[in-house]
Amino acid sequence: MQAYPFYEETLKLTKDLIAIPSLNNSKGERVIAEYMAQWLGELPYFREHPNQLFLQPLKDDPWNRINVIAIAFGTKSEKNETIILHGHCDTVGILDYGSIQEYAFDCDALPEKIRALTDDPEVLTDIESGEWMFGRGASDMKCGDAVNLALMRYFTEHLDQFDGNLIFMTNPVEENQHSGIIHALDVLEEWKETYHLHYKMAINTDFISPAYPGDTKHYFHAGAVGKILPCFYIVGKPTHAGQGLDGFSASMVAAEIVRSLDLRAEFSDVYNGEYTMPPTVLKLKDLKYSYDVQTAFSAFVYFNYFIHNMEIDEVFARLRRVANDALKHVTDYIDEQNQAYCSMTQMAYKKREYELQVLDYHELYGRAKEIDHQIDQEIDQISGNGLKENLDPREICLQIVEFLSIIAGINTPTVILFLAPPYCPHNTMKRDHPEEEELLNSVTNLLKQLATEMGEELKMMQFFPVLTDSSYLKLDDSDFSIETLAKNFPNMEKIYNIPLRKIRRLNIPAFNFGCHGKDAHKWTERVHKEYTFGKLPLIILKVLETYLVDG
Repeated sequence: MQAYPFYEETLKLTKDLIAIPSLNNSKGERVIAEYMAQWLGELPYFREHPNQLFLQPLKDDPWNRINVIAIAFGTKSEKNETIILHGHCDTVGILDYGSIQEYAFDCDALPEKIRALTDDPEVLTDIESGEWMFGRGASDMKCGDAVNLALMRYFTEHLDQFDGNLIFMTNPVEENQHSGIIHALDVLEEWKETYHLHYKMAINTDFISPAYPGDTKHYFHAGAVGKILPCFYIVGKPTHAGQGLDGFSASMVAAEIVRSLDLRAEFSDVYNGEYTMPPTVLKLKDLKYSYDVQTAFSAFVYFNYFIHNMEIDEVFARLRRVANDALKHVTDYIDEQNQAYCSMTQMAYKKREYELQVLDYHELYGRAKEIDHQIDQEIDQISGNGLKENLDPREICLQIVEFLSIIAGINTPTVILFLAPPYCPHNTMKRDHPEEEELLNSVTNLLKQLATEMGEELKMMQFFPVLTDSSYLKLDDSDFSIETLAKNFPNMEKIYNIPLRKIRRLNIPAFNFGCHGKDAHKWTERVHKEYTFGKLPLIILKVLETYLVDG
């Protein structure tokens, strides 16, 4: 690997970072951030400029997690062009490793443990090749943090070669709430004003994977897929199980919503020929607290819904149709079964009529507000209590909807559609914006040049296809779409306060230059060593030299 000057350093850093368990919602997220802060602090540049290495605590965080943000200024001239290198330091859990959980953070011992437990030919081939590093976080994304650290070291040692500036940032809480990057926006905006920075771009080094078996391309992304979490609260008509046909099943409506929405390909959003994954169910439950022979009064289901360019009101129109169709389907099904049962038992058939309705949260809130003018205070109390108890934010939103449903007197079969955390804005470089088109073309052409030099296929895409902190650096949603979001998100300002105006002001072009990995979030997670530790740092260095050096 002599042709790759960053190889040994980034490989060792990645192993060291993997060895620190930093599971989401654990003290390890702070431990690994402190490790990276200490590593940066030992660089001569930050010994001389300790005030440019900032550890930002997350407000009211139960795990005392921190962002690590550092800035170095090129000395060739006093240009304000600035590039951000960023990544996240948390990982998902290790239960999927089963009997070999104790080796999940041991890159040296893990491959042989996996070899003994799998017959997957691709995994076995990759182990045999020696070209892959295994371990929790190897791909997602401690390798990316390692690359960014090594590049920051290089930059601080060659300041006289650069006209612009470089920021290193690592954030916790990416794997669920994204609160790390959201807090970091305060620092980025403050530094922009204090140092008069112009953010040329942000480069996230999150993982990329083959798109299909045998795919050898390396993908780059000029933006991030968006996400909303549409939730359905379903009210039925409970009955004794011995008189099941007298009720209206909330559980059946929930199941029908899942059947008609989960993985429905036609609901994939598309922009310039690039499609999102279809909606995916993430949670389904009835809301009975204990066993009895009464059918469930209510049920709850929510979905991951990716967005590339759709307005949120368009999505809501789709979801309302799904809810209306589900209510009608259950009505028809129960009636059919009632007729069949009466025919079998020679009982008199009587058609049961139900008043069905679908409401969005805004409509529910309006009904409840007409009855109780003090509901805002009560909603704040529900929210405050839930946050104080560290309750799942989705459950806090559900509690608010249940409360409003009681106030509004909802007692007929009803589906209430609302949103809950997280909300991830979608963004990409738009060719109808001249500055964005120019930057996109420039970066794409640079990648084409590097592809030829390196003998690799480097392909630029519009959207990083899975969730990423890059969502919070640039916002493409229209004001109308944001209004629909806010009015259908229970107490959004208190439960999941996204600084949308701040994101619009920063408007940082968000690229992903990913490490090449496989099986992220699986026990066979691994990263390709030559590309990730050898070639990727050189690609990013070329970007720094292109955009932070004049002439």
